[in-house]
Amino acid sequence: MDATDLPSAVACGGDDGTGQGDGLAAANGAPRGDAADPGADGNGRTAQAGLGKAADLNGVAKLVKSVTECDGFGRDKEDTFADIDGDYSDDDAALTARIEATNKAFSIKDRASCSGESAIDDVHKMMLIDDMAAFEAAYKKYQRSDGDTDTRYFVGQNFAVQLNGRSDEEEALVRAGTLGINCSPNFVPSAGFRNEPAQVDGCVLTDYVG
Repeated sequence: MDATDLPSAVACGGDDGTGQGDGLAAANGAPRGDAADPGADGNGRTAQAGLGKAADLNGVAKLVKSVTECDGFGRDKEDTFADIDGDYSDDDAALTARIEATNKAFSIKDRASCSGESAIDDVHKMMLIDDMAAFEAAYKKYQRSDGDTDTRYFVGQNFAVQLNGRSDEEEALVRAGTLGINCSPNFVPSAGFRNEPAQVDGCVLTDYVG
């Protein structure tokens, strides 16, 4: 799908021909992917309001499918396990415990995954978030302990996506209604890209995908 087709492919709350909406809509009719000014309070709430909001994980999956291959939607623990969960464990009980601990710390309500071009290397992770400020606070602690300066997760109002794909697919994801979350003190986007305050001090919402 060409990136220019994305707005119509995930139109706000539109009918997908089944009598059902696509599960993704922007608040107050604001165009998804066009974040507003962060406002005088500088807490990023206005910028957040311009992002997409998902009714459920199916809505997030449709968003991901609009920008890249996303097959085999499911909730297998091994597939939904993300870098923020810590070291991977082959023990099923230990894996379940790690995921439950991360869900609590990051305010993750539900998880799912789908496969990209390579089912082994390109697994996209999708998360519904109960409290985005709590997610940002936990992600800030994680990213700063890891030392990574790259933008790994892209967020809407109530969801987060880790898109294991090409940079052009991440750029399309931004245009479709998300912004990257980056909490590294050493993150500096290139000139001309957005760098809005997030809800948590020290984190920014950005359309720079590098």
